[in-house]
Amino acid sequence: MFAYRRKKRSKIFAISVKASRRKFAINWRVWLWLGILLLALTGLLYLAIFSPVLKIKKLAVEGVNFTAAAQAQELADDFFRAKIWKKIPRDNWLMFSSSDLSDKIMGSFPEAVSVAVDKNIFKGVKITVKGRQAAAFWCQNAAQTGNSATTTEMFFLMPQSNGCFFMDDDGLVFREAPEIFGTALPTFFSQPGQNIGPGNSAVASSTIKFAAQIKKQLRESGADLSGFTLMAGDTQSLVAFTGEGWLAYFNLSRAAQAQARVLDALLNNEIKNKGAGLKYVDLRMANKVYYK
Repeated sequence: MFAYRRKKRSKIFAISVKASRRKFAINWRVWLWLGILLLALTGLLYLAIFSPVLKIKKLAVEGVNFTAAAQAQELADDFFRAKIWKKIPRDNWLMFSSSDLSDKIMGSFPEAVSVAVDKNIFKGVKITVKGRQAAAFWCQNAAQTGNSATTTEMFFLMPQSNGCFFMDDDGLVFREAPEIFGTALPTFFSQPGQNIGPGNSAVASSTIKFAAQIKKQLRESGADLSGFTLMAGDTQSLVAFTGEGWLAYFNLSRAAQAQARVLDALLNNEIKNKGAGLKYVDLRMANKVYYK
């Protein structure tokens, strides 16, 4: 009986050692496959991001009514040359973010009204920047003097320009403009101390539309309004400068066409021969016109 028990214990011990060896062997296989998988993922990551396989090889910027296409091209090139976290290249199809580039162009060029990004893995990236349409001029007033006599009698010298910019129909100043006067577009002068540059709104869209209508209608009648300015503290009054040296006061809350017709009638009849001595015509009151 003693020998039998001893033999049984020896068998149990042999089975235990064999099972332990099998378990140890299985663990090594798992680690081996994990290592192979890790190497494969590393290779795929390098192939996808760092190798030239998925690199964006062509980038072009075009402008539609946009004068800064060359500068936008330089900005886009710099954007692609920069790296994410100083390690990951941006000029990669998987890493390229069209929205980030669009936002950068829009933020850098007030002239841009929209940016379209066309991505083609074979042809590259094409960026089309659409520019704003000029609706008016905005000029910084270098020296504006004047004094107030009464509410309806304010005398201004024709403002001297210290640099002009284009405005779109929403009143946004967006690009430097040559100092050209006598065009069909209305020219607005800043008030004393007012300094508005590109990227900022200078005039309400309704005011630009009003001035454009007045200017066009009177120009057809032979009278040219060379510039406009808003009166400080009076949001409803628009002052127009004329080439003859007198001023016209308009009410922005009333129809532009009606006031233009009244002024045209005065210029061709009642005050036709008073151009040299005329100082102002005030059309801000309904059914009443004051002039001096």
